Amino acid sequence: MRPLLMLWIFWVGCIMLSPDGVASDRVGYPNAQFLIETQKLAARLGNEPELRILDARDPEIYREGHLDGAVNLPAATTDYLEANRQGFPIPTAWAQRLLRATGINASSRVVIYDEQGNTLAARIFYFLEFFGHSHVQILNGGLKKWRMAGRPITVDVPRVPDGDFIPVPNPTLVATSEWILKHLPPQVVIIDARSPAEYRGERAIGPRGGHIPGAVNIPWDRVLGPGNDQTFFPVGSLRQLFAESHLTPARQVVVYCQFGTRGAEIYFALRLLGYRQVRLYDGGWEDWSADTKLPVEK
Repeated sequence: MRPLLMLWIFWVGCIMLSPDGVASDRVGYPNAQFLIETQKLAARLGNEPELRILDARDPEIYREGHLDGAVNLPAATTDYLEANRQGFPIPTAWAQRLLRATGINASSRVVIYDEQGNTLAARIFYFLEFFGHSHVQILNGGLKKWRMAGRPITVDVPRVPDGDFIPVPNPTLVATSEWILKHLPPQVVIIDARSPAEYRGERAIGPRGGHIPGAVNIPWDRVLGPGNDQTFFPVGSLRQLFAESHLTPARQVVVYCQFGTRGAEIYFALRLLGYRQVRLYDGGWEDWSADTKLPVEK
C-alpha cells in the first residue's frame, strides 16, 4: 500500500502545479486570462503573428536586454497630470499615436512585462483597458522570473509596422478629484496604494501629507507573494487581503497612489479577482494634495 500511497501523493502534487511550478489556485482567478506564465509565453514566441510584447521599463534599461520581439513602451509615457484632471491617462490622440507606433492592432494579443514587481506592466494594462483593448495580459513575475528560469533575452530592437488600433476611452474606469469629492466613503471604497508612512502623512511627497478622508491603506506590494519571483498572490490570499478592508466585487472601488503606477497594481489585482466597478484616480495624491480646498486626513 505504501508505494501506491506515494504514487497517489505524487499524482496529486503534479495536478496541483502548473507547468511553471506555480500552485494551481492561480487558475482560480475569475479573470485568470489577464495573467500568463513564463513557460506559456515562451511557447508562443515566434509562433503567433498577432502576439505583441510590450516592455514597460525605461528605454535605457530596455536596451540592456529584453524579451525577443518586445517593443518598448515606457509606463511613464502613458501618464500626463493635466489629462488626469480631465479624466484621461493621456489625451486620446496621444494614445493613438503611441499605441500605433508600437505596432498594436485591434486584433493584437498583448503581453506586458517589467522588472519591478509588475507595477509598470499594470500601468500599461490599465492604460490599454481604459482605451478599450480587450486582449491584454501581464507576464506573471515579469523579466525577473523569466531570468530566474534561465530563459534568453536579447538586445536586438525589433522593427514593427504601425498598428491600426483606435483607442476608445472608458470614463467609468477613471476618477477625478471632483468625482471623488462627490463619492467619499462610505459611498465607495477608496484604496490608498502608497506606503504606510505616506498614508499617515509621515512622508509627504507633494504639497501636503496624509490621505483622502476614509481611504484604507493597502500598499501595492501586498498583492505579491513572498518569493523572489515577484508573482501575484494566489486567489485565496488576494481575496482575504481585500476582504479585510470590507471589499466585495459588488462595491464601487477607487484606487490611487502618488502618480498612478502603484495604484495600477492594486487595480490589476482587483480586476484579476473579477471586480468590475474599479476606478483609478489617476491624478492621485499629486493632484489631491495640490488643491488646498480638498480635505486631507492623517
